[in-house]
Amino acid sequence: MSEDVHEEEQPVLSRKMKSKLEKQADHIVRIKKTLVACIAGIFVGILSYYLQISVKNDIGLLAFMLMLAGVVLQRHIFVLMRIDSAKLGAKDWFYQGFMTFAFWVMTWTILLSAMVPVAGFTSNVSSGSVPLAVNFVDTSTNTPTSWNWSLGDGSYATVQAPVKTYMSAGNFTVNLTTANAYGNNTITKTDYITVYPVVPS
Repeated sequence: MSEDVHEEEQPVLSRKMKSKLEKQADHIVRIKKTLVACIAGIFVGILSYYLQISVKNDIGLLAFMLMLAGVVLQRHIFVLMRIDSAKLGAKDWFYQGFMTFAFWVMTWTILLSAMVPVAGFTSNVSSGSVPLAVNFVDTSTNTPTSWNWSLGDGSYATVQAPVKTYMSAGNFTVNLTTANAYGNNTITKTDYITVYPVVPS
């Protein structure tokens, strides 16, 4: 008798309730798979960045192969997480690959953009009478390795800190492009140098 009462007290899950629990479980699994894809993309993005820094060369194909390896590696991660990867179809793996690719590109791009030089310059003077000698000072960041100056009067320089003597009056726009192995950047200062004609005494 007591056994019958005990059986009646046990909660019985309806088909609708089971379906809801199964949906929740499936949703959690999808979140885990998405996190794995994102983390894998970030990891291979960081690895690609440091590999390019050490090699100091374009490693686009090698980095892409690392990204593909990150996608393949996820199958083994799913085994460790007790996720049945056998149930993943072509659409599922396309999604995993897309998320890994997207985070790989974003991570690698963000890290590399931090290494692109940011051009900047000042000078000891910005105005004066003819002849006006100007010492330009490079203030660019992120260690540029080349400099291309356009000094406004048709003259150019490729040194880091050029010295220019302006022999004619006018307003001169100065342009500096700095570059390194990771990219280049340009700054333009319109009418930066003002040279006045000599006033007759």
